[in-house]
Amino acid sequence: MKTKSLIRGLFGMLAICLCLTSNAVAVQNDGGEALLAEELRALSTAVDGLAKQMQKQAGSAGKDVTLQKLDIAIAYLNFRSRRIEMFERDLQAARSNRNRLDDVLEQFQREEESLPQTFDANQREAMQRAREELSFRRQVIKDRISRMDEEVILLENRIMEMQSQIDSVESFVQRNLEF
Repeated sequence: MKTKSLIRGLFGMLAICLCLTSNAVAVQNDGGEALLAEELRALSTAVDGLAKQMQKQAGSAGKDVTLQKLDIAIAYLNFRSRRIEMFERDLQAARSNRNRLDDVLEQFQREEESLPQTFDANQREAMQRAREELSFRRQVIKDRISRMDEEVILLENRIMEMQSQIDSVESFVQRNLEF
């Protein structure tokens, strides 16, 4: 808005300059060359001052825009950092759950190995059902472990993707804050 008013002022000064130039021709004919030169110097000084002020305001506006961008970038970094921390907690929980499932799988393996000691030779059918049930449970646990592995990989990829997004914003912030 200020730039527009400065541009209008500059055009106004140019209009005055044109008027003075036409007056200068008339004054020159009357012999007032010194007066004309003085008016032209004053006009030239005013135009130079206006141009400098416009440059200063343009630079200031550019700095304001950069500061706004920095504020937004820093807020974005804070938000993304919190999201990454959340995903890292989820990743840690998934890894912990996966380790627990490994422990359960080992426990089922030990139970299956101890089945012949639990049942005597006359209880073959009961032992076979117990083995089938343990085998089914082991398969269910293996399937869950497989899903947990997939979840861990997805979380790791998501964290790396978010970290790369943060890296580009961090470089912008560092460049503009002159670290």
